[in-house]
Amino acid sequence: MAKFSVGIEEDGEGPSNRVPKRQRLDPVLDIEGSGQEESEESEGEEASEGEDEASEGAEESEGEEELEESGAEQGAMTPPATRDGSISITLTDPEVLDCSICYEALTIPVFQCENGHIACSTCCIKIRNRCPSCSTPIGYSRCRAIEKVLESVKVSCQNTKYGCKEAFSYNLKQKHEKACPFAPCSCPLPECCFEGSSEDLSAHFGNVHKYSATRFLYGRLAPITLGVSEKSLILREETDGSLFILHNKVEILGNVVTLSRIGPSTERGFFYELIVKAHADVSTLKLQSFTKSTPKRVDIPQSLGFLLVPSQFSSISRQIKMDLRVSRSDRFPCYQRPSGA
Repeated sequence: MAKFSVGIEEDGEGPSNRVPKRQRLDPVLDIEGSGQEESEESEGEEASEGEDEASEGAEESEGEEELEESGAEQGAMTPPATRDGSISITLTDPEVLDCSICYEALTIPVFQCENGHIACSTCCIKIRNRCPSCSTPIGYSRCRAIEKVLESVKVSCQNTKYGCKEAFSYNLKQKHEKACPFAPCSCPLPECCFEGSSEDLSAHFGNVHKYSATRFLYGRLAPITLGVSEKSLILREETDGSLFILHNKVEILGNVVTLSRIGPSTERGFFYELIVKAHADVSTLKLQSFTKSTPKRVDIPQSLGFLLVPSQFSSISRQIKMDLRVSRSDRFPCYQRPSGA
């Protein structure tokens, strides 16, 4: 197993120059050659037997010192091994393990054309099994060597600084990072630049913007007052600090209201109910839906449903009064979130 650390070396030499580079980096070959040249020069000199022995002894000691130094240099060049037998290697070209067509991390299976150009299986279909580099057929022959490298290379998540400690095979990089629960989320207040995991964002908002949100509890009806022209309202759950945004968009027929959650985009939705009553309680509007999560605030979020509130439901003071109940979806088995949502 080999653990790769990605870096860039600007030495101008690519993988095709590996053999010459290894020869130039081998100091033992240079030392042996220099020792032979020095011995031939010493033999050609005319000196007494005692002087020859002294000069040969000095040369031997110098040669030993040079060999010790070269051994130290070789040890510095050898990748350090860990207890589990893995070694640390620097990958000078980080894009070598990415698909040259979609520029995403290669995933197994990987295919190659007759000339060795590689592509992921999805891209082979998109390009109609014709290599974009040499126009030969691609998508029929697996590149087993690259697949073994992808399985053996272990990388850390790009969200390490936000708390993710996962390490996984390189071919799982794209899949993990799309579903990583530590994906950075931005503070919904436009004047704040904070960014962190969902948990860190909840803690930040509770400490810094404690009074900037309307608080509520899961499973309980919370009275909400929203101005007709007010674009949004930030809500914060009191037990876990989760942040939600009640969005409001003015249309000709009335107001379009929906609820979203600030969190990783792959996070499971929360079931919610919105109830709006007319002045004399003659008519009632009700929406039951699931939230969709976004890592940062957006004006028009993706939604599984919305509530259209006609103009006659707003009060004289140009306000919409409603009741909101947010619940964890696992507590309402009768409501199943649509597949793919």
